[in-house]
Amino acid sequence: MEKGLAQVVVEATGLPQDPVANELQKLMTAHGTNAEEMTIDQLREIMADYLNQVFLELANEEEIKSA
Repeated sequence: MEKGLAQVVVEATGLPQDPVANELQKLMTAHGTNAEEMTIDQLREIMADYLNQVFLELANEEEIKSA
């Protein structure tokens, strides 16, 4: 049986699978897709948005610390 793209991503992180799977599920839902239908292009978009969000949160934290 072939693994879905979402499962491959979760396993490839090397992190605990349940939290990663839950976070990826939230991201997929927010982008209007699901594990069975997600394409590589959708994954790229989801991950780019996620990384932008993380970077913004880190920048905000740094700004608060330096204020």
